[in-house]
Amino acid sequence: MLIMTLVAAVVSTAAGAAIRAWAFAIFAILVAIGFGSVAFADGSSLIGAFASGIAFLVLMEIGYLGGVFLSGFARRSARLRQNSSAADSVAATSERRQG
Repeated sequence: MLIMTLVAAVVSTAAGAAIRAWAFAIFAILVAIGFGSVAFADGSSLIGAFASGIAFLVLMEIGYLGGVFLSGFARRSARLRQNSSAADSVAATSERRQG
């Protein structure tokens, strides 16, 4: 169960960088329903299986939000590096023209 939880967290984080929120929401709900069903089939009570499914859904959503944050941060820092290097080359060109 721990391995399954870790895999879900990693997949959710990767999905945050790749797919839209509505698509992930549908996917996460279906996975949480499946996880709750498996927990119920293994002998958990209905309330326990429901709680397990909701906990799994929350874990997946947190992983997705982390992936969205990390991918946005990576894109923003890459854009800043690109703009910084373009500004440096413009400054170097203008210094050569003045000197």
